[in-house]
Amino acid sequence: MVMLSTPMDAYEGWLIALVLVALWIALVYALYRRGYVKKEGSVSLFGPAIMLKTTRGKKFIERVGKHKIWEVYGYVGLLLSFLVMILVFLLLIWQAYMVTTIPASRAPSPVEALGIPGINPIIPIWYGILGLVVAIVFHELSHGLLTAFHRLKIVSLGVLLFIVPIGAFVEPDEDELLNAQRIKRMHVFAAGPTTNIVLAMAFLLLFSLSIGAVSPAHSGVYVSSVGGLNANEVHIGDIIYSINGTKINTLKDFENANTAMPGKRVSVGVWRGGEHKINLVSGMVVMSVMKDYPAHQAGIRAGWIFYSVNGTIIRNYSDFLNALNKTHAGERVEIVMLNNTLSHVYLNVTLADKYDYYEKYQPNLNKGEYKGKGFLGVSTAFMGILPGSPSQLKQFLSNPYAGANGPSEMFRATMSLIALPFLGLMPFPAAYENVFTVPFAGFWILVNSFYWIFWLNLMLGLTNLLPAVPLDGGYLFKDLMTYLSTKLKSKNPETTASNITTFFSLLVLILIIWQFVGPRI
Repeated sequence: MVMLSTPMDAYEGWLIALVLVALWIALVYALYRRGYVKKEGSVSLFGPAIMLKTTRGKKFIERVGKHKIWEVYGYVGLLLSFLVMILVFLLLIWQAYMVTTIPASRAPSPVEALGIPGINPIIPIWYGILGLVVAIVFHELSHGLLTAFHRLKIVSLGVLLFIVPIGAFVEPDEDELLNAQRIKRMHVFAAGPTTNIVLAMAFLLLFSLSIGAVSPAHSGVYVSSVGGLNANEVHIGDIIYSINGTKINTLKDFENANTAMPGKRVSVGVWRGGEHKINLVSGMVVMSVMKDYPAHQAGIRAGWIFYSVNGTIIRNYSDFLNALNKTHAGERVEIVMLNNTLSHVYLNVTLADKYDYYEKYQPNLNKGEYKGKGFLGVSTAFMGILPGSPSQLKQFLSNPYAGANGPSEMFRATMSLIALPFLGLMPFPAAYENVFTVPFAGFWILVNSFYWIFWLNLMLGLTNLLPAVPLDGGYLFKDLMTYLSTKLKSKNPETTASNITTFFSLLVLILIIWQFVGPRI
């Protein structure tokens, strides 16, 4: 995994954001005091933001909104909205359960719930602004087109500024909208989220087709991370194509490479804009050590190299895995390590239970066959290199649904696609650009733009369809509850619908808050 920022980077990002916000608020206050910005009018306050209103463009929306296609769009959007509403609500419940299975250290941060570029550590500033502007403009434009189609009054159009343009709006006559026929009102509310979802799918297709146009720059495996004694000699994004003269084509070739004794130098062929030969220290390198587990208690540290386990020399990944698979929980094993100066360190280590570890920290990955197996508590990598397959990376980005069978695998593929920013893969890391050849200069800027327009449209569309007021989904849900209450001959359908909507609005709020609080309790 590629780390795109350090704690200092995050600190500086927060500091810059706070300074910009403070300067913006001071500017808005000064403009308000001088009368350039008022509480109401064409240039007005909207909290700390400035709202610019105009009637320009209203005739264009009314003209385009006359077409019959919008009636079809309204009904299709309504059906899609309720289907997505059910799915996203069930997803929220599933997430509320899943957060109880993760440690507090992996719990999401509250700032990750804010879809603000530069504040949310996941959303890059410029791609985020682009995606957000596209999402909001088309969201509001869709509301306006359906408002115009149903011959409801449009009061104004406008832009919302908070340092940069963060949105656009089409303002209908609220009284007329609330008093309109229910189906017309529902069409208007459903239009925005529907367009966001349609745009998300369109840009996802563009993103996939674009990734499909790249090709690996060289045969071999790429370096996704490196540690230990080789950290300064091999770079992230390098492609390893040979070890000691033996060709490396796949991940298995790399993991099972027949190299020299641990700690000895080996000749490695790397592609770095051209073929190069470098000498790296061989062996299975400790990448991390889990606190309070046997390796940590024995004094093993990150960067050390395994020399032998119970007398078996550890040359590669297969040797390491086979040696540990022969051990049992509670067994005392003899381990010889090479420290950072390549001096031998002799240790006797009592192993923990592999099943117990996974049951506590990664229950979704636990297996029955782990019961009674010896567990050391380290993560390792051959030569300190975590490799990746260029062809697999390309397929993962361009078509994560390849080979997915059934709804559960389709769901996992979708979640993986959405999670690319959390994996450090979007925006596409500059270090990985060496891995592929691309059709033209500036290609990755276009790819990143496609992805973030997809991502932010999807997030805006899904979030807006939660059954909670004041979201579009909340108003749709309320109208549906009013309709059902009327059909069920409730004494007061409006009151019943309001009570049910209030309950679901509070439930949604609790479920969202729980994602941040639950793991920390």
